[in-house]
Amino acid sequence: MKLKTLFVIMPFGIRPLEDGTEHDFDAFYLRILKPIAQDAGFDVLRVDEVVQAGNVTHQAMQSLYQADLVVADVSVPNSNVYYELGVRQALSSGGTILVAAAGTILPFDISNQRIHFYERDFAADAQFAERYRDALGVSFRPANNPVHNALSALGVAPDPQASRAAFEREFDAKLSRADRDEQLVALWSWTRQFANVPTSALLALAERLAKVEDWARAAEVLQAAFPAAQGDYEVHRQRGFYLRKSGDFQGGAAELEQALRLNPNDPETLGILGGTAKRQNRYSDALDYYSSASRIAPGSLYLRVAYAGMLILAEPARLAEAQRLYDGLRTFVDETETLVGDYWADLVSAEAHFVLGDFDRAIGRAQDAIRNGASPADAGSTAEQIRMLGAAGVHPAEAADFARWLTQAARARARGVAAVEPFAPVRRPHLIFHISDVHFGPSGIKDSAHAPASMHRFNPDQNTLPLHEELAGEFLAAMKREKCAARDVTIVLSGDMAYTGQPAELAMVHDFLAALCAAVGLEHGQVVLVPGNHDIDWTAPKHDLGRRFDNYLSFARKFYGKQRFQELFPLVTWNFEIGDKRPEPNELIYFSRQGPCTFVGLNSCIFEDDQNHYGYVGLRQLNAVQRWLRDNAEGDNADDDGIRVAVMHHHLHPYPEALGPARTADNIVMDMSTVRDAGIVEQRLSRMGFSLLLHGHKHKPQLRESSVLNRDESTVHAGRSLIVSGCGSTGVAESGLEHNQSNHFAILKVLRNRREPGADFLQVEWREMALQAGAEWVSSARWIIKG
Repeated sequence: MKLKTLFVIMPFGIRPLEDGTEHDFDAFYLRILKPIAQDAGFDVLRVDEVVQAGNVTHQAMQSLYQADLVVADVSVPNSNVYYELGVRQALSSGGTILVAAAGTILPFDISNQRIHFYERDFAADAQFAERYRDALGVSFRPANNPVHNALSALGVAPDPQASRAAFEREFDAKLSRADRDEQLVALWSWTRQFANVPTSALLALAERLAKVEDWARAAEVLQAAFPAAQGDYEVHRQRGFYLRKSGDFQGGAAELEQALRLNPNDPETLGILGGTAKRQNRYSDALDYYSSASRIAPGSLYLRVAYAGMLILAEPARLAEAQRLYDGLRTFVDETETLVGDYWADLVSAEAHFVLGDFDRAIGRAQDAIRNGASPADAGSTAEQIRMLGAAGVHPAEAADFARWLTQAARARARGVAAVEPFAPVRRPHLIFHISDVHFGPSGIKDSAHAPASMHRFNPDQNTLPLHEELAGEFLAAMKREKCAARDVTIVLSGDMAYTGQPAELAMVHDFLAALCAAVGLEHGQVVLVPGNHDIDWTAPKHDLGRRFDNYLSFARKFYGKQRFQELFPLVTWNFEIGDKRPEPNELIYFSRQGPCTFVGLNSCIFEDDQNHYGYVGLRQLNAVQRWLRDNAEGDNADDDGIRVAVMHHHLHPYPEALGPARTADNIVMDMSTVRDAGIVEQRLSRMGFSLLLHGHKHKPQLRESSVLNRDESTVHAGRSLIVSGCGSTGVAESGLEHNQSNHFAILKVLRNRREPGADFLQVEWREMALQAGAEWVSSARWIIKG
């Protein structure tokens, strides 16, 4: 909080008094006047102590006008002292204390004013020190003086008691000309000399002071509205806000609570109380305040964005819900024409884009806000919110830089200086942990005890850790190495989670994924799932072909939760009741956005049943994907939509196979499980702007990049090359692997938020564990793929 100011006018150095006795004015100032005033809470200044460059006379006049209190030593007939005293009393009815050495003969013009005399041995004059200390408290308030009283009587100084209209005209004219802090302070110095200034004028002046972040003085201005405004909830509310911004949380809370008692349904007061509780780290209380305010004023952008942010701070587990609120705010603001040019809407959009990870767009909307008139205080409020979200784990590295830049840019604009260059966001990589074919369930093969052998390798015993512990250690180590937080991670499980698609097996998959997410710190929605041929209930087609996906869908719905499942599988309308019509296989499509990536999970098991075992996608499914991308794209093309990633189970391309013994024409073996419509799938994915396709099924890894060129697309194809990354089996036992093949998963690091030709785009690392006992995960290969 800013200190009250006290300006001292007096002779300098050692000067003779009228009787010829020498008097040390500097010692009197330094040993008596200054320290006592400082102890009373004043910032004390003499004109010879002004350090900034400029005209000394101008600086003295400014101090005489703006100072809360002036002390004048009139011990000798010094022309400068009397001149400055006359200026002070003409300009302001602000407090003036006159002091003089004992025995001073006073001129007629000031003899009728109260003079505080001090002994010439001032160091021993305890009585003067006490009187001076008392005067500092009394004289701080506006007081009468003969010069100003005479000017008021002549009508030169407008007085609201004499003519309210004349005063308001003069006040409004002065306020319209004041655009800097010192001009507003000068206006307050002029205004406070009057005893009954209209509340509306005080509110207007306080608001302008707040815009230049002079919070303490804004609160002081509104204090002058009392006691007349004692029942005015708006004055209490605004003063409480200014006190809070100045750091006086206790005083601010008291004013705000009084405002709420006067008007319990004022959403703005509830919102400010929410902000106060937030800054005191009372997040639960803040959430309650914002929730109540939002219900009263559901159309308020301020309350909507405050509630979304507080949801993250108060209840981190509801991050996904908060992100949906931010997504709604971003869409509403960016698509509402009436909000164009509204700097507050620009700031809301900037915050929403930031939380959702689109830093470039966040910077652009913040620049719009500053161009459209956002003050340093407005921008500072958004910056403070982003700084707190960063501390809570929302893009912490970028949050500090963004908040700093936003504050500096708004202040630069207010000063009319060159714009501050936007910060360059730290481009944290997004990690995709690709696992596949974990195969929980029995293989059908009998073990040594004549019991069904497990198809899954990582069954915990004295020598084996469960798979979720194996992978959690791997994932956390990679995240630490790449400096990625949990929000920067996606797990892709590209099918064959079970072995026979039965509920008991899928329950094991559920427990495995839940434990893995908990260990790594991920939401379940950060896992991408697609069905594999072993996730289909092969017993169902014998009775009802439409029920073969029931177990898989029920498992996915339980794992994600009902609401999140519906968001991720928007084409599935089945209500999960036995008699209701099941979804078509081509409707089992997964959609989500995570970091810079848009994930689309395809069902390559369209024709999978107890008789047919091969991959197929179909045009109906591809057309549905194209419609969803068109309806939900954030930009006009794929580059605006970040990185598009397709996931399916079956492999798109054939694998190099072992030659084996010499073969004749009648015993050549073909891999019949590839995607039968691979050509059209690859072409359509490329045209739709997909950069990456992840799959499993083959139980061994493969990495390819290919392009589909068409004669009607000139020399440059309309689509893009497709990077196809096949994952081996992450969890299958030895019986499910070819000779010398290891368990496998892939770590894919997305290096850029958009795919740019010639730039490093994707790093792919293969991690493998050999079959022998005691083996560990090792990196067997690593590639950097260009955009």
